[in-house]
Amino acid sequence: MTDLLTRDLPLALTVLAGAALIVGPVAALSVMFWHWQEELKRSVRLRQARTTQIR
Repeated sequence: MTDLLTRDLPLALTVLAGAALIVGPVAALSVMFWHWQEELKRSVRLRQARTTQIR
């Protein structure tokens, strides 16, 4: 049991921390990209609505 705590637990925590350092920023960028796409779609719709009102 002590061997598990001294050897495997730090290794598992290191692997989990490494995964979090990789997955965290990628997830944040994905959310930012998704919001950016939604904003672009809204601005295209708004621009289209404004140009149709002028005509």
